[in-house]
Amino acid sequence: MKKYTVLFVDDEENILSALKRALIDEEYRCLFAKSGDEALKILEKENVQVIVADMKMPEMDGLTLLKIVKQKYPKIVRVVLSGFTQLPQVLAAINQAGIFRFITKPWNVEEELKIVINQALEYYVIQEEKEQLTKTLEKRNEMYVNVLRATEKKFKVLKQNFDVLKEIISYQDSYIIQLLKADRKKDIVIFLLENMKRTISNYISMLPIYPIKFNVEKLVRDLSKTIEERFEGNTNIKIEVKDETKEYTFEGFYGVLLFTLIEIMMVIIQFDLDAFAVISIDCIDSKLIIIISIPTKIEEKLLLYLLSLTPFASVLKGTLKIDTQKGKNIDIQIECTFDYVEKNIN
Repeated sequence: MKKYTVLFVDDEENILSALKRALIDEEYRCLFAKSGDEALKILEKENVQVIVADMKMPEMDGLTLLKIVKQKYPKIVRVVLSGFTQLPQVLAAINQAGIFRFITKPWNVEEELKIVINQALEYYVIQEEKEQLTKTLEKRNEMYVNVLRATEKKFKVLKQNFDVLKEIISYQDSYIIQLLKADRKKDIVIFLLENMKRTISNYISMLPIYPIKFNVEKLVRDLSKTIEERFEGNTNIKIEVKDETKEYTFEGFYGVLLFTLIEIMMVIIQFDLDAFAVISIDCIDSKLIIIISIPTKIEEKLLLYLLSLTPFASVLKGTLKIDTQKGKNIDIQIECTFDYVEKNIN
């Protein structure tokens, strides 16, 4: 048995001496106090599991002491050992001080005193184990709740991913049908179908895509790295970022944004390795606006393909627009809206 401590409080020296003799061979440690004040001082220093107190003591009676113990040390099991057996006082002790047992003087050491003390210690152990078990269960419950929340969040994101995929495929199907109805050339339609298939395949390979926090610096770094790796630096691409935009942090489907920009740049570079493009990044009214300017004319089929990327912008709660009204210049604008936009404070 773990070494527990029992505190006995009685103003009569002979009672304390008798208790010392009777309990000398017990496994628990015994402490003794002659008054309520002395008992409280002991409790400040010692880890006590059970207190046994006389009811009728001078200065501070047993009831007052046990009420203080209940308030300051609620885990300590409280026992009364007294020859004061009037019913009102007994009930007051039980109700006000939360007494575990009431032992009357004179007591029988083997058949009553030792049994009650052991029961009190067992009760303390049960309460301690109950509290520990409760904490363990609460911790496990919290862990399970967190796991369920995380799982639920993942399933929600996966559903969003596949809903987006379904929307993109549906859009592209409708887009091809519209082009066929408009009597577009066969080679253009075949080109679009092949590239749309490639786009969908590339997008699926990226799934699942989760919302993350990012800043423009990360976007520029990842975009530059990807283009560098795929074309070994044989590109003429300039990225311009408005100074104030660098101060913002966004949260959303960053992977979709990066994927869309790379797809656009891949198309431009693939068909004109010498193409010069300027990517301008700005933040206006909490919206991330990216404009890709190409000072050259590109083929009709490439424009049609770029327009097929429109549903990817809708994932970002935004739009994809192509402006060809500036002579030979072409501006591809992607405007994104994010649920979370924070301006960093240095």
